[in-house]
Amino acid sequence: MKAKKSIRRIVIAIFALLLLLPMGAGAKSNDHLKIATWEDVSTFDPGWMTSGERELTIMSCLFNGLVKYKEGSWDIVPDLAESWDVSPDGLSVVFHLRKGVQFHKGYGEMTAEDVKFSYERILDPALKSPEKGQWEQLDHVEIVDKYTVKLIFKTKKVTLFTSLLPMNTGYIVSQKAVKSLGHEKFGKNPVGTGPYELDSWKPKQHVELQKFDKYWGEAPKINKITFLPIAEDSTCETALKTGEIQIGRSSMINYKSFKKNSKFNVYSKPPLKTYWLGMTVNKAPFDKIELREAFRYAVDVDMIVEAAFYGTAKRANTVLPPGLPDYWKEAPAYKQNIKLAKSLMKKGGKPDGFTVKLFIPANDAERIMAEVIKADAAKAGIDVIIEVKEIGAFNEAANKGETDAYIQFYTSTIDPYYLMQWFAGESTWNPSQWHSAEFTNLMKMGNSESDLEKRNQIYVDAQKLIDKDAWAIWLTHGTKFWIAQSNLNIGLIYPNGRLAPWTASFE
Repeated sequence: MKAKKSIRRIVIAIFALLLLLPMGAGAKSNDHLKIATWEDVSTFDPGWMTSGERELTIMSCLFNGLVKYKEGSWDIVPDLAESWDVSPDGLSVVFHLRKGVQFHKGYGEMTAEDVKFSYERILDPALKSPEKGQWEQLDHVEIVDKYTVKLIFKTKKVTLFTSLLPMNTGYIVSQKAVKSLGHEKFGKNPVGTGPYELDSWKPKQHVELQKFDKYWGEAPKINKITFLPIAEDSTCETALKTGEIQIGRSSMINYKSFKKNSKFNVYSKPPLKTYWLGMTVNKAPFDKIELREAFRYAVDVDMIVEAAFYGTAKRANTVLPPGLPDYWKEAPAYKQNIKLAKSLMKKGGKPDGFTVKLFIPANDAERIMAEVIKADAAKAGIDVIIEVKEIGAFNEAANKGETDAYIQFYTSTIDPYYLMQWFAGESTWNPSQWHSAEFTNLMKMGNSESDLEKRNQIYVDAQKLIDKDAWAIWLTHGTKFWIAQSNLNIGLIYPNGRLAPWTASFE
């Protein structure tokens, strides 16, 4: 308990001065909404998304899919498709498209050709889409007529309506725009059919969206939205207090002060997200399972989460968030055991300790986690060297296995395959470089199994394989909250905390 209180006092000291700043102004314009993001985007191309946390909300403003999650829920409703027919064997689906839907920038009407192009380009091996695995069961797309398209699958695709079509991989792009601009340039100059179109992007400064006057659906009430990459929580808090932004976040320790202030509204949701401390298994020191297990026993997960989230989040014991039907309820909760850690280090040939290079992105929560991990590991004789990297450099280095360990988080959908697929096969988003033929086979089985009981067991077995090989120390599923100026109706928020800015309005 003394250690927990000590860490809490340290965190309070870091952020205490922020409470002295005036809690001030509201929105300055009812025509312009400014939203803080924790980092800049890397691409606007939905088939090449690098982060659901940083990019998906913006992409959802720019693009539509055939179907969508109804704003504020997980209900599947029509979007660019007015209706659809699923074959009795589940191997094909015919979609009937809306007529007259226009693309941004004068690129014309959306038709079945754009649908075919959007999905089949993701499967093009030359383009190396990170989402290719999600569409690998697709055999081909058949154009029935201008407004009717048929998706034909090799095997049944049970995640089609739960996490494929309503997410970024299901968004429709303009074939004409991609071919005209080229694949790379399109990622910086997106053309979709969404309620907003890209006005300008200045990397590291802002993403500005303008209301699309020819939008086929209900027009948004706010004409302009600017997304501002603000990495530091303290800077974001100041921007909220001065009215520079209308939606943002705060440090965990200052969360309650915003909640008590009548000038702000605070919205909280349980995120479908998982943070973990990962180990790279294809090189020393973590090519030895004994040293991975030693690291797992050296750290105190409860203390890490307490320090970084200040009592607003609970620890995680497995990759899937609680509440998903495939969650492994009996997953072990490993407790710190320095004696056992040292015993495992001796067994792994490192009785005198070893050094670990730990990469983290430049976020406040990860910084705090890393410091606690470093202090914990030192008790067992493990020297942790922390390297903080900008998110793009972090992702590139981690995914190439250039570090010994890393702190990462992935977001999920209501289907477990979306989160767990990245650790299967030759995924480009598998930073631990862990490869298990058995795990990959389980992912393929789960992606086609329609019997819910059998499917649940498949994913539980897959979680057990990860636990057995000890390459991940699950930390937390975090917490998700937004702080908004009180004169803003933030609109509908999805159950995992994702915004739907096109539903927002000023009061």
